[in-house]
Amino acid sequence: MSKSVHQPYRRTQASLLGHIPALARVRKRPMAAPSVQPPAPSEAELRRQAEIEHDLMLARDIQQGLLLEAVPRLPGWEISAISLPAHDLGGDLYDFLPMAQGWHGIMIGDVSGKGLPAALRTAVARTVFRHAARRDEPPGITLAATNREVMSEIPQGMVTMLYVKLDTQHGEVHIANAGHTYPVIINGKVSELELSGLPLGVDDESEYEEAHAYIQPGNTVVLYTDGVIEAGPPEGEIYSYPRFEAMLQLHATLKPRALVAALLQELRAWNGHQQADDITVVVIRRRLTEAGNEARSIADDVLGPQRAAELWSALALPAPDTDATTWIEYVPEIIREVQSRFGRGLARELHAQLRLALEEYRPTE
Repeated sequence: MSKSVHQPYRRTQASLLGHIPALARVRKRPMAAPSVQPPAPSEAELRRQAEIEHDLMLARDIQQGLLLEAVPRLPGWEISAISLPAHDLGGDLYDFLPMAQGWHGIMIGDVSGKGLPAALRTAVARTVFRHAARRDEPPGITLAATNREVMSEIPQGMVTMLYVKLDTQHGEVHIANAGHTYPVIINGKVSELELSGLPLGVDDESEYEEAHAYIQPGNTVVLYTDGVIEAGPPEGEIYSYPRFEAMLQLHATLKPRALVAALLQELRAWNGHQQADDITVVVIRRRLTEAGNEARSIADDVLGPQRAAELWSALALPAPDTDATTWIEYVPEIIREVQSRFGRGLARELHAQLRLALEEYRPTE
């Protein structure tokens, strides 16, 4: 897998006065005419405005609720997904669909425009994608079918979309891309899986190539919209892919939820808390093969490597390849030690994550 480097650029605002000496810009202002106050809005207008704001809030809650409901629990995998609209309603979307024989469909997309029009297009795009994906065909064929529906149902809109089919049992992924940002794979290094295609809604005869990859235990896949790498204040430098890549490399060992949190914290600082575009991120990690190794990696994530090393040195625990049932029996001892050393908050967080993860390793009867 090769990496492409996107050069950072600056947003600049041209000024026709840039070449004029500063003194030449100083002019006497004419005396301002008495200001005329606009009439106060009527009671009916205020009531209508309140209804509109209420409807927008309701639509936002519904949109966010649909996204949250879409995130599944997949045995052997960890998933974290978040979508932050720049305004009340967003034009980003993601979706998850169960397929036959342990496969799962994962989609992320970005609809042109912002606000209510983009949100309406997002709902349509999600519907037509689901209709095409339920046929359980290869990703390239699914995107081609979705494209034809987008051309018909969203005639004045354009959608970028990335579709991944994941074999949850063996870690194989099949990917097709319709003008979206490349997926990123973290496997000790950070690399893009370069695969291009026209956005949906441009050409009704578009065809989409596929790429295949294998996600090893412990590896992570990151899907995101361009609001991540184009984040930044209006007059400042954008965040850019090189910075995004460096951030992922620095935090390569974090679990999906912690990785998403670290990225959002960095983007907020870069934006100056002024978000100009929707930001959506989906992070998928394949759990380690042995229950003990996964338990240790969870402790590293929750406590930090230094505290985790201190914890393990204080306990006599089974070998990493010991069965999950034995590790589950040791969890209360681990949590008591964490609480005594590092406090109740970290103990609760570690307990919740260990219990959830180790249950997946317990043999089924």
